[in-house]
Amino acid sequence: MRIITLFIIYCLILGSSFADSKRSIQGLYSSYLKGLFQAESGLYDESLAYLEEARKRNSESSHIRLKIASILIRQGEIKKAEKELLIAKDIDPQGIDASLALIFLYSYTQRDEDLEIEYEDFLKRSYQNKPEDLRVSEYLAQFYFYKDRIPESLEIYKKIVSDNPDYVDAIFWLGYLYEEVGKVSEAVSIWEKGLAVEPDNAPILNSLGYTYAEQGQNLDTAEEMIKKALAKEPDNGAYLDSLGWLYFQKKNYKQAEDYLKRAAFALKDPIVYEHLGDLYAALNKREEAIQYYNEGLKYFPDNLTLQEKVKKYEQQ
Repeated sequence: MRIITLFIIYCLILGSSFADSKRSIQGLYSSYLKGLFQAESGLYDESLAYLEEARKRNSESSHIRLKIASILIRQGEIKKAEKELLIAKDIDPQGIDASLALIFLYSYTQRDEDLEIEYEDFLKRSYQNKPEDLRVSEYLAQFYFYKDRIPESLEIYKKIVSDNPDYVDAIFWLGYLYEEVGKVSEAVSIWEKGLAVEPDNAPILNSLGYTYAEQGQNLDTAEEMIKKALAKEPDNGAYLDSLGWLYFQKKNYKQAEDYLKRAAFALKDPIVYEHLGDLYAALNKREEAIQYYNEGLKYFPDNLTLQEKVKKYEQQ
């Protein structure tokens, strides 16, 4: 008899709990849907009241908090919106919606430092979740490059090329980053592999040709490579500079002057002005050399190389 009584009581409790739970869920969805409807009608105060009621019923829903944040942004309540989004991000650390909303919010309010921090965090989490996604990998690598965090960018591009050995855009960037950290032989090696995949790739042809010219080796091969790149992009200032510098290395100063001046017209870059200054210095035209170094400093006043060369030739 006691067992039967306990069983009946248990059933009554369970039935009551289930009914309460059902009513709670119905209340939650009712508040949420009413909040959405009011928002669609432009009644943001009413929408917020219903959504906040839904949040009380389920405080662990990142989705409800995202909706509340969107209403708060419309009302100009930026601080409150940010708080909701940060909580939503903590609730669902693997999701991306809260991060994207925060990126929008920081961009909208011109909080550049917070924007960069959130953008990096978003990219890192996306990369950890999907390291095989080329777009995410490249976005993160380019972000590190933009922030002058070259070794971190290099590591990502190494993985991209390891997983995608025929992806020439990544091959170009990997070689470029190798050169940035002083690993010139690795840069040359990876670019040579890139040309084996795509012999007409202009950025790799130019980069490899320019590197040969800088080292003073394979100058005839380098000339062919850079001319091939220029045939595809005849107005590219970087390619014009590469060919001009190659002719400088060959001591063909007339052609060097022609291409370097064309490069300076097409591209404002400190290296182009440095090359022109070096050309005139080699021709013992010190005033013209100083003129072009100073021209570069007009656009790039913090360039130490140009500053040092101006000082050197002015002292002479």
